[in-house]
Amino acid sequence: MRTSRAVVVTALSVALALPTSALAQPASAPPVPADALPAPTGVPAVALDEEVVEAIESVEAEAEEEAWIAQESTTATTADIAKAIRSHQVRNQLTGEGVGVALIDTGVAPVDGLTDVVHGPDVSLDAPFDEVRSIDAYGHGTHLAGLITSDRPDARGIAPDATLVSVKAGASNGAVDVSQVIAAIDWVVLHREELDIRVLVLAYGTDGVQDPAVDPLAHAVETAWRNGIVVVASAGNDGEAVPDLANPARDPWVIAVGAADTRGTHGVGDDVLADFSAPGDAGRHPDVVAPGIGIVSAEVPGSYLAETYPAASRPGGLFRGHGTSQAAAIAGGAAALLIEANPSLTPDQVKAILTGTARPLGGAADPGAGAGMLTVDAAVRAARGSVPAHVQGLPASTGTGTLEGSRGTHHLVDPDGEQMLVGEFDIHGQPFDAAAWAAAATAGTSWQDGMWNGTAWTGTGWTPNAWGGRSWVGRSWVGDSWDGRSWVGRSWVGRSWVGRSWVGRSWVSVSWDGRSWVGRSWVGNSWDGRSWD
Repeated sequence: MRTSRAVVVTALSVALALPTSALAQPASAPPVPADALPAPTGVPAVALDEEVVEAIESVEAEAEEEAWIAQESTTATTADIAKAIRSHQVRNQLTGEGVGVALIDTGVAPVDGLTDVVHGPDVSLDAPFDEVRSIDAYGHGTHLAGLITSDRPDARGIAPDATLVSVKAGASNGAVDVSQVIAAIDWVVLHREELDIRVLVLAYGTDGVQDPAVDPLAHAVETAWRNGIVVVASAGNDGEAVPDLANPARDPWVIAVGAADTRGTHGVGDDVLADFSAPGDAGRHPDVVAPGIGIVSAEVPGSYLAETYPAASRPGGLFRGHGTSQAAAIAGGAAALLIEANPSLTPDQVKAILTGTARPLGGAADPGAGAGMLTVDAAVRAARGSVPAHVQGLPASTGTGTLEGSRGTHHLVDPDGEQMLVGEFDIHGQPFDAAAWAAAATAGTSWQDGMWNGTAWTGTGWTPNAWGGRSWVGRSWVGDSWDGRSWVGRSWVGRSWVGRSWVGRSWVSVSWDGRSWVGRSWVGNSWDGRSWD
C-alpha cells in the first residue's frame, strides 16, 4: 500500500506569495487555528499525525537535495544541448517563429532572454496576490522557459523566436492539485488558435496509475492532441523505483520524454539514460530522450532554488539542474522547429518523425530510452520531405474516471487542520463530475467567461476559500506534485518538478525585488543542487 507523499508548503505571506522555488519562511499571516475553521462539508478527509507529516518532509527534503545540491557530473550549456540534439545544424534556418509553445508550470519571471512571454491565466494558489500573479518565484518554470525560447545570445533556447505562452499552475510554495493542471490544459486548448499554440510542454506528473482510457488528466492531454497541439510530457524522475511513467506521460498518445546523460560530449556513442529517468515498463516506455543532466538555463535571482542551492548558480544569471523536466522542455523546442519547417504536420506526424529519426544511446537499443536521442537536423529533413500520413489509431480516453485516480498519492494537505484534499472535488471545493467535464472539454466549452467547473478561476472573481470554508491560501500546505513528484521533475521531471513535487522545503530568508518570498515546497530534482525534474 502506498502512502501519500506530500510537498510541504509554507503559508503564503500576505504581502507576497511566490512559487515554491523562491519562498522563505513566512514572516506574516500566521496560520489560522484549525478549530477556528469550519470542517469541510461533504469533502472526504484523511487525518495526518505529526509523525506522518515529518516523515513526508524528510523524504521530500532528501529528494530536493538530490536534485539541487552541487555534484560532480556533466554540465551542458544551451550550446552543448543544441549540438547534442543537432539543432545547431538548422539554427540559421529555423527559430520557431510563428509557433506558440504553451508551458504549464510555476510561471515565468521576466529575466534576461524571457521578456516577451505571453502570460495566460494564473490558476495557482498565488492568483489572488497581485505581487506574484503569473510570476515564477520558485525558479522551475523560468529554467524550462529558457531552454525553449530564451533569445539571449549566450543562453539561446532551442526555438528562440517561438511565442512562449506561460500558464502558472504551481504556487509559490509549489502546492498544486491535478484539477488546476487540467483546468490549465483546457485553457490552452480553448486559446490555441488566437495564440497559435501548437506545442504544450508539461513537466508535471503524478504517480496515478488509473487507466488512461478513463483518466481525466489523460483525457485533457488527448483533447489538446486531437486539437492539433503536440503534447510533450516528462517521463518522471523516480528511475526504476517506480514501474510506470508519470501521469500524463504514461498516456500513449503524447510524447513521453526521458533524460539522457551526455557525459560532456556531443555524440551519442557514450550517452546513457540518466539514473533518475523513469524507464517505464513493457506497456509504456519513453518515446525519446533529450539531455537532462547538468542543464544550464535561466535563473530567477532570489528565487527559492537560487537561494537554497547557491552552488547551482552560474555567472550571468544562469542556473544548473537535472531532470526529465528539462528534457521535456528541450523536446518541446524541437517540436516547434519541426512545425515551423512544415506547419501542416499533425501531432501524430511530429511524434513519428521525432521517434523515427532519433539515435540510440550508446549505439544500442535501450527500451528505457525509447527511440533514443532527439536528432533535429534529420527530423527537419524528414518534415520538409514527403511526409506520409500517420495516425496512431489508439483508443481515446473517455475522461470518465476519477480525479482521485489522476492524483495518485499526490495530495494537498493542511497540516494544521489535518485535512487532505481527496475525492471528486477541485481546488475550489466544487464537486467534479468527470463525465460532464469530459464532454465540455471535448466540445471546448469547459471554460466560460473565466469560469471552470462552475467557479471563477480568473479575474476578480477568483477566491481562495472555497474548500468547505477553508482557505488553501495563506496557510501551510503539504502538497505533492510539482516535481515534488508531480512535476515530472522527477515529476516535473524534477522528480515531480524534478524535485519531487515542488517540495522544496524552505525558502530561507529570500528576497526578490526587495520583497519577502514565503513558501516551502519543491523538491526539484536537481538544480545542480542536483536535479530538477
